[in-house]
Amino acid sequence: MTTDGPMTWDELLAEPFNIHSVTTHNSVILESMRNMFDLTDGAVHRMMRAGHLKLTQTLDEFGISYSSLAKALVPDHRRREIALLFDSAVASLSSNGWYAIDVAEAWMTGLPRPRKGVPVNSILRGDIIYGSRDVVQEVMDRSVVYHRPFTVIHPSQVYCVYVTNLSKEQASTLISSAAQHPAYIGHADCTDRSTFKEILGLSLPNSGLRVGDMILEGVAEPGDTANGAGLPFEALGFTPTPVIEGLFLPFLGYRINSHLTGQNHEDNRSALTTLNSDAAHLEAPDIWMTPGRYGYLKDGKHRDSLEQAGLLALSQPALEAAVSKLVAQGYLYNLRLNEYGDLLYTALVDVKVENGQYRTFTIGLKFNPQDKRVELTTFF
Repeated sequence: MTTDGPMTWDELLAEPFNIHSVTTHNSVILESMRNMFDLTDGAVHRMMRAGHLKLTQTLDEFGISYSSLAKALVPDHRRREIALLFDSAVASLSSNGWYAIDVAEAWMTGLPRPRKGVPVNSILRGDIIYGSRDVVQEVMDRSVVYHRPFTVIHPSQVYCVYVTNLSKEQASTLISSAAQHPAYIGHADCTDRSTFKEILGLSLPNSGLRVGDMILEGVAEPGDTANGAGLPFEALGFTPTPVIEGLFLPFLGYRINSHLTGQNHEDNRSALTTLNSDAAHLEAPDIWMTPGRYGYLKDGKHRDSLEQAGLLALSQPALEAAVSKLVAQGYLYNLRLNEYGDLLYTALVDVKVENGQYRTFTIGLKFNPQDKRVELTTFF
Protein backbone atom coordinates (compact mmCIF):
# COMPACT_ATOMS: atom_id res chain seq x y z
CA MET A 1 0.00 0.00 0.00
CA THR A 2 1.51 3.31 -1.08
CA THR A 3 0.22 6.82 -1.51
CA ASP A 4 1.50 9.98 -3.18
CA GLY A 5 -0.04 12.37 -0.66
CA PRO A 6 -1.52 12.64 2.83
CA MET A 7 -4.41 10.32 3.64
CA THR A 8 -7.26 10.88 6.03
CA TRP A 9 -7.99 8.25 8.67
CA ASP A 10 -11.17 7.27 6.82
CA GLU A 11 -9.22 6.79 3.58
CA LEU A 12 -6.50 4.76 5.27
CA LEU A 13 -8.87 2.46 7.14
CA ALA A 14 -11.00 1.86 4.02
CA GLU A 15 -7.95 1.01 1.90
CA PRO A 16 -7.54 -2.73 1.09
CA PHE A 17 -4.48 -4.22 2.77
CA ASN A 18 -2.66 -7.52 3.21
CA ILE A 19 -0.44 -7.83 6.29
CA HIS A 20 1.54 -11.07 6.37
CA SER A 21 1.94 -11.26 10.14
CA VAL A 22 1.91 -9.31 13.37
CA THR A 23 4.22 -10.56 16.09
CA THR A 24 5.20 -9.43 19.56
CA HIS A 25 7.92 -12.11 19.60
CA ASN A 26 9.52 -12.27 23.06
CA SER A 27 8.58 -8.63 23.64
CA VAL A 28 5.99 -6.65 25.57
CA ILE A 29 6.38 -3.42 23.60
CA LEU A 30 2.87 -3.35 22.11
CA GLU A 31 1.21 -4.55 25.30
CA SER A 32 3.13 -2.02 27.40
CA MET A 33 2.28 0.83 25.03
CA ARG A 34 -1.39 -0.13 25.11
CA ASN A 35 -1.42 -0.21 28.90
CA MET A 36 0.78 2.85 29.47
CA PHE A 37 -1.37 5.14 27.35
CA ASP A 38 -4.64 3.33 28.08
CA LEU A 39 -5.22 2.90 24.34
CA THR A 40 -8.58 1.71 23.10
CA ASP A 41 -8.77 -1.08 20.55
CA GLY A 42 -9.73 1.53 17.96
CA ALA A 43 -6.62 3.57 18.73
CA VAL A 44 -4.39 0.48 18.49
CA HIS A 45 -6.04 -0.44 15.18
CA ARG A 46 -5.30 3.00 13.73
CA MET A 47 -1.74 2.92 15.10
CA MET A 48 -1.03 -0.47 13.52
CA ARG A 49 -2.55 0.42 10.15
CA ALA A 50 -0.59 3.69 10.07
CA GLY A 51 2.57 1.84 11.11
CA HIS A 52 2.16 -0.68 8.32
CA LEU A 53 1.67 2.13 5.79
CA LYS A 54 4.87 3.77 7.03
CA LEU A 55 6.70 0.46 6.79
CA THR A 56 5.65 -0.14 3.18
CA GLN A 57 6.80 3.38 2.29
CA THR A 58 10.14 2.78 4.00
CA LEU A 59 10.62 -0.52 2.16
CA ASP A 60 9.71 1.17 -1.15
CA GLU A 61 12.62 3.56 -0.56
CA PHE A 62 14.91 0.52 -0.27
CA GLY A 63 13.49 -0.93 -3.49
CA ILE A 64 11.69 -3.70 -1.57
CA SER A 65 8.05 -4.63 -2.07
CA TYR A 66 6.43 -5.65 1.21
CA SER A 67 4.39 -8.27 -0.64
CA SER A 68 7.63 -10.05 -1.62
CA LEU A 69 8.44 -10.85 2.03
CA ALA A 70 5.60 -13.30 2.70
CA LYS A 71 7.75 -16.42 2.35
CA ALA A 72 10.15 -15.19 5.02
CA LEU A 73 7.40 -14.22 7.47
CA VAL A 74 4.72 -16.91 7.11
CA PRO A 75 5.72 -20.52 7.94
CA ASP A 76 5.31 -23.04 5.15
CA HIS A 77 5.66 -26.76 5.90
CA ARG A 78 7.05 -27.23 2.39
CA ARG A 79 10.03 -24.99 3.25
CA ARG A 80 12.67 -25.84 5.86
CA GLU A 81 13.37 -24.01 9.12
CA ILE A 82 16.87 -24.95 10.24
CA ALA A 83 18.58 -24.36 13.60
CA LEU A 84 22.39 -24.33 13.52
CA LEU A 85 23.97 -25.00 16.91
CA PHE A 86 27.40 -23.86 18.11
CA ASP A 87 29.35 -24.37 21.33
CA SER A 88 29.92 -20.83 22.61
CA ALA A 89 32.67 -22.04 24.94
CA VAL A 90 34.71 -23.35 22.01
CA ALA A 91 34.08 -20.24 19.87
CA SER A 92 34.99 -17.96 22.80
CA LEU A 93 38.46 -19.44 23.15
CA SER A 94 39.59 -18.02 19.83
CA SER A 95 37.60 -14.77 19.99
CA ASN A 96 37.98 -13.49 23.54
CA GLY A 97 34.30 -14.16 24.15
CA TRP A 98 32.95 -12.68 20.91
CA TYR A 99 31.55 -16.03 19.81
CA ALA A 100 28.63 -14.65 17.76
CA ILE A 101 31.10 -12.78 15.56
CA ASP A 102 33.48 -15.73 15.49
CA VAL A 103 30.94 -18.15 14.00
CA ALA A 104 29.13 -15.62 11.78
CA GLU A 105 31.12 -16.22 8.61
CA ALA A 106 30.48 -19.96 8.82
CA TRP A 107 26.70 -19.63 8.60
CA MET A 108 26.44 -16.43 6.54
CA THR A 109 28.51 -17.93 3.76
CA GLY A 110 25.89 -20.66 3.44
CA LEU A 111 22.86 -18.38 3.03
CA PRO A 112 20.99 -18.94 -0.26
CA ARG A 113 22.42 -17.13 -3.26
CA PRO A 114 20.21 -15.54 -5.94
CA ARG A 115 19.09 -17.82 -8.74
CA LYS A 116 15.47 -17.13 -9.57
CA GLY A 117 14.17 -14.06 -7.81
CA VAL A 118 15.42 -12.49 -4.58
CA PRO A 119 16.01 -14.87 -1.64
CA VAL A 120 14.27 -13.84 1.59
CA ASN A 121 14.99 -15.42 4.97
CA SER A 122 14.20 -14.53 8.54
CA ILE A 123 17.16 -14.96 10.89
CA LEU A 124 16.95 -15.41 14.64
CA ARG A 125 19.98 -16.03 16.82
CA GLY A 126 21.02 -16.19 20.44
CA ASP A 127 21.75 -18.47 23.37
CA ILE A 128 19.28 -21.04 24.64
CA ILE A 129 17.90 -19.43 27.79
CA TYR A 130 14.84 -21.57 28.42
CA GLY A 131 14.86 -24.99 30.10
CA SER A 132 17.15 -26.82 32.50
CA ARG A 133 20.39 -28.52 31.49
CA ASP A 134 18.81 -31.98 31.64
CA VAL A 135 15.75 -30.95 29.65
CA VAL A 136 17.80 -29.24 26.95
CA GLN A 137 20.11 -32.24 26.69
CA GLU A 138 17.14 -34.58 26.37
CA VAL A 139 15.35 -32.63 23.66
CA MET A 140 18.58 -32.00 21.76
CA ASP A 141 19.30 -35.72 21.75
CA ARG A 142 15.87 -36.30 20.18
CA SER A 143 16.06 -33.54 17.57
CA VAL A 144 19.67 -32.66 16.75
CA VAL A 145 21.72 -34.31 14.02
CA TYR A 146 25.07 -34.11 15.80
CA HIS A 147 28.24 -33.24 13.93
CA ARG A 148 30.20 -34.30 16.99
CA PRO A 149 29.32 -35.60 20.47
CA PHE A 150 28.13 -32.84 22.78
CA THR A 151 27.21 -32.62 26.46
CA VAL A 152 25.23 -29.65 27.73
CA ILE A 153 26.95 -28.03 30.72
CA HIS A 154 24.50 -25.11 30.77
CA PRO A 155 21.78 -24.32 28.18
CA SER A 156 23.25 -20.86 27.47
CA GLN A 157 26.39 -22.60 26.26
CA VAL A 158 24.41 -23.50 23.12
CA TYR A 159 24.40 -20.62 20.64
CA CYS A 160 21.79 -21.00 17.90
CA VAL A 161 21.26 -19.44 14.48
CA TYR A 162 17.77 -20.10 13.10
CA VAL A 163 17.04 -19.56 9.39
CA THR A 164 13.66 -19.83 7.66
CA ASN A 165 12.36 -20.35 4.11
CA LEU A 166 14.92 -22.84 2.85
CA SER A 167 14.57 -25.48 0.17
CA LYS A 168 16.02 -28.91 0.94
CA GLU A 169 19.08 -28.08 -1.16
CA GLN A 170 19.52 -24.66 0.46
CA ALA A 171 19.27 -26.21 3.92
CA SER A 172 21.97 -28.73 3.02
CA THR A 173 24.28 -25.97 1.78
CA LEU A 174 23.74 -23.92 4.94
CA ILE A 175 24.47 -26.89 7.17
CA SER A 176 27.62 -27.82 5.25
CA SER A 177 28.89 -24.26 5.53
CA ALA A 178 28.26 -24.07 9.29
CA ALA A 179 29.94 -27.45 9.81
CA GLN A 180 33.28 -25.97 8.76
CA HIS A 181 33.56 -24.15 12.08
CA PRO A 182 35.20 -26.01 14.99
CA ALA A 183 32.47 -24.83 17.39
CA TYR A 184 29.69 -26.37 15.31
CA ILE A 185 27.63 -28.92 17.25
CA GLY A 186 25.00 -29.94 14.72
CA HIS A 187 21.65 -28.91 13.32
CA ALA A 188 17.95 -29.47 13.92
CA ASP A 189 15.23 -29.40 11.29
CA CYS A 190 12.54 -27.29 12.99
CA THR A 191 10.05 -27.26 10.14
CA ASP A 192 7.61 -29.40 12.11
CA ARG A 193 6.49 -29.29 15.71
CA SER A 194 8.92 -30.51 18.39
CA THR A 195 9.79 -29.82 22.02
CA PHE A 196 13.16 -28.44 20.93
CA LYS A 197 11.42 -25.99 18.61
CA GLU A 198 9.30 -24.84 21.56
CA ILE A 199 12.46 -24.13 23.58
CA LEU A 200 13.98 -22.18 20.70
CA GLY A 201 10.74 -20.24 20.25
CA LEU A 202 11.01 -19.04 23.84
CA SER A 203 14.76 -18.32 23.63
CA LEU A 204 15.68 -16.71 20.34
CA PRO A 205 15.20 -13.03 19.45
CA ASN A 206 14.90 -11.77 15.90
CA SER A 207 18.25 -10.85 14.39
CA GLY A 208 17.22 -9.65 10.95
CA LEU A 209 15.33 -10.18 7.73
CA ARG A 210 17.51 -11.04 4.77
CA VAL A 211 16.28 -9.67 1.43
CA GLY A 212 18.78 -10.39 -1.35
CA ASP A 213 22.00 -8.65 -0.39
CA MET A 214 20.33 -6.57 2.34
CA ILE A 215 19.93 -7.52 6.00
CA LEU A 216 17.06 -5.52 7.52
CA GLU A 217 17.45 -4.93 11.26
CA GLY A 218 15.46 -3.04 13.84
CA VAL A 219 17.09 0.06 15.35
CA ALA A 220 15.96 2.31 18.20
CA GLU A 221 16.12 5.76 16.59
CA PRO A 222 16.12 7.32 13.10
CA GLY A 223 19.71 7.68 11.95
CA ASP A 224 20.96 4.69 13.95
CA THR A 225 23.06 2.24 11.99
CA ALA A 226 22.18 -1.44 11.69
CA ASN A 227 24.41 -4.34 12.74
CA GLY A 228 25.11 -3.19 16.27
CA ALA A 229 26.53 -6.65 16.95
CA GLY A 230 29.35 -6.03 14.48
CA LEU A 231 28.88 -9.17 12.39
CA PRO A 232 30.91 -9.32 9.15
CA PHE A 233 27.97 -8.62 6.83
CA GLU A 234 29.76 -6.14 4.56
CA ALA A 235 32.80 -8.37 4.13
CA LEU A 236 30.50 -11.14 2.87
CA GLY A 237 28.56 -8.94 0.45
CA PHE A 238 25.56 -7.99 2.59
CA THR A 239 24.35 -4.49 3.43
CA PRO A 240 22.97 -3.93 6.96
CA THR A 241 19.83 -1.82 6.53
CA PRO A 242 18.10 -0.10 9.48
CA VAL A 243 14.35 -0.13 10.09
CA ILE A 244 12.86 1.60 13.15
CA GLU A 245 12.18 -1.06 15.79
CA GLY A 246 8.58 0.09 16.19
CA LEU A 247 8.00 -0.92 12.55
CA PHE A 248 10.37 -3.88 12.35
CA LEU A 249 9.15 -5.86 15.35
CA PRO A 250 5.42 -6.07 14.70
CA PHE A 251 5.60 -6.48 10.92
CA LEU A 252 9.01 -7.92 9.97
CA GLY A 253 9.78 -10.11 12.97
CA TYR A 254 9.47 -13.88 12.65
CA ARG A 255 7.73 -15.97 15.29
CA ILE A 256 8.87 -19.54 15.86
CA ASN A 257 5.49 -21.16 16.43
CA SER A 258 5.98 -22.90 19.77
CA HIS A 259 2.38 -24.08 20.23
CA LEU A 260 2.57 -23.76 24.00
CA THR A 261 -0.74 -23.00 25.67
CA GLY A 262 -1.09 -19.26 26.19
CA GLN A 263 2.09 -18.29 24.35
CA ASN A 264 0.13 -16.95 21.37
CA HIS A 265 -2.33 -14.81 23.35
CA GLU A 266 -0.71 -11.40 22.91
CA ASP A 267 0.35 -12.11 19.32
CA ASN A 268 -3.17 -13.08 18.32
CA ARG A 269 -4.76 -10.16 20.14
CA SER A 270 -2.41 -7.73 18.39
CA ALA A 271 -3.07 -9.38 15.03
CA LEU A 272 -6.83 -9.29 15.42
CA THR A 273 -6.79 -5.66 16.58
CA THR A 274 -4.78 -4.82 13.47
CA LEU A 275 -7.40 -6.55 11.34
CA ASN A 276 -10.33 -4.73 12.95
CA SER A 277 -10.87 -3.05 16.30
CA ASP A 278 -14.02 -5.12 16.89
CA ALA A 279 -12.06 -8.37 16.45
CA ALA A 280 -9.62 -7.64 19.27
CA HIS A 281 -11.01 -10.17 21.75
CA LEU A 282 -11.63 -13.09 19.40
CA GLU A 283 -8.60 -15.21 20.31
CA ALA A 284 -10.99 -18.15 20.81
CA PRO A 285 -14.04 -17.48 18.61
CA ASP A 286 -16.87 -19.93 17.97
CA ILE A 287 -16.32 -20.71 14.30
CA TRP A 288 -19.38 -21.29 12.13
CA MET A 289 -19.99 -22.23 8.52
CA THR A 290 -22.94 -22.29 6.17
CA PRO A 291 -24.44 -25.69 5.22
CA GLY A 292 -23.20 -25.03 1.70
CA ARG A 293 -19.65 -24.46 2.95
CA TYR A 294 -19.83 -27.63 5.04
CA GLY A 295 -20.84 -29.63 1.97
CA TYR A 296 -18.11 -28.01 -0.12
CA LEU A 297 -15.43 -28.86 2.43
CA LYS A 298 -16.65 -32.45 2.68
CA ASP A 299 -16.93 -33.06 -1.06
CA GLY A 300 -14.70 -30.46 -2.69
CA LYS A 301 -10.97 -30.00 -3.03
CA HIS A 302 -10.53 -29.65 0.75
CA ARG A 303 -11.86 -33.17 1.42
CA ASP A 304 -8.38 -34.73 1.52
CA SER A 305 -7.16 -32.18 4.08
CA LEU A 306 -10.13 -32.83 6.36
CA GLU A 307 -9.53 -36.56 6.06
CA GLN A 308 -5.82 -36.24 6.87
CA ALA A 309 -6.70 -34.14 9.92
CA GLY A 310 -9.19 -36.79 11.10
CA LEU A 311 -12.15 -34.42 10.76
CA LEU A 312 -13.95 -35.73 7.67
CA ALA A 313 -16.55 -37.85 9.50
CA LEU A 314 -17.69 -35.05 11.82
CA SER A 315 -21.14 -33.51 11.63
CA GLN A 316 -21.34 -29.79 10.95
CA PRO A 317 -21.72 -28.80 14.65
CA ALA A 318 -18.88 -31.15 15.65
CA LEU A 319 -16.65 -29.82 12.86
CA GLU A 320 -17.37 -26.23 13.90
CA ALA A 321 -16.44 -27.08 17.49
CA ALA A 322 -13.24 -28.89 16.43
CA VAL A 323 -12.12 -26.05 14.18
CA SER A 324 -12.88 -23.49 16.92
CA LYS A 325 -10.57 -25.37 19.28
CA LEU A 326 -7.80 -25.59 16.68
CA VAL A 327 -7.99 -21.88 15.83
CA ALA A 328 -7.75 -20.95 19.52
CA GLN A 329 -4.44 -22.88 19.68
CA GLY A 330 -3.05 -21.69 16.35
CA TYR A 331 -1.23 -18.59 15.12
CA LEU A 332 -2.74 -15.96 12.85
CA TYR A 333 -1.41 -14.74 9.50
CA ASN A 334 -2.44 -13.05 6.24
CA LEU A 335 -4.61 -10.33 7.73
CA ARG A 336 -6.40 -8.59 4.88
CA LEU A 337 -9.22 -6.35 3.79
CA ASN A 338 -10.05 -7.20 0.19
CA GLU A 339 -11.57 -5.05 -2.53
CA TYR A 340 -15.05 -6.34 -1.63
CA GLY A 341 -14.76 -5.18 1.97
CA ASP A 342 -14.25 -8.67 3.43
CA LEU A 343 -12.02 -9.00 6.51
CA LEU A 344 -10.04 -12.22 6.11
CA TYR A 345 -7.25 -14.03 7.90
CA THR A 346 -5.73 -17.48 8.28
CA ALA A 347 -4.82 -19.64 11.26
CA LEU A 348 -1.93 -22.09 11.05
CA VAL A 349 -2.64 -25.11 13.24
CA ASP A 350 -0.84 -28.36 14.04
CA VAL A 351 -2.81 -31.58 14.08
CA LYS A 352 -1.51 -34.98 15.15
CA VAL A 353 -2.08 -37.35 12.22
CA GLU A 354 -2.18 -41.15 12.01
CA ASN A 355 1.56 -41.80 12.28
CA GLY A 356 1.81 -39.77 15.49
CA GLN A 357 3.52 -36.88 13.74
CA TYR A 358 2.13 -33.37 13.50
CA ARG A 359 1.01 -31.84 10.25
CA THR A 360 0.33 -28.15 9.70
CA PHE A 361 -2.97 -27.06 8.19
CA THR A 362 -4.17 -23.61 7.13
CA ILE A 363 -7.67 -22.54 8.10
CA GLY A 364 -9.16 -19.64 6.18
CA LEU A 365 -11.44 -17.35 8.22
CA LYS A 366 -13.71 -14.36 7.63
CA PHE A 367 -14.67 -11.84 10.32
CA ASN A 368 -18.02 -10.06 10.19
CA PRO A 369 -17.93 -6.78 12.21
CA GLN A 370 -21.72 -6.51 12.24
CA ASP A 371 -22.38 -9.59 14.36
CA LYS A 372 -18.74 -10.12 15.47
CA ARG A 373 -18.74 -13.73 14.28
CA VAL A 374 -16.04 -15.68 12.47
CA GLU A 375 -16.88 -17.86 9.49
CA LEU A 376 -14.76 -20.73 8.17
CA THR A 377 -13.98 -20.40 4.46
CA THR A 378 -11.19 -22.92 3.69
CA PHE A 379 -9.27 -25.81 5.26
CA PHE A 380 -6.15 -27.09 3.53
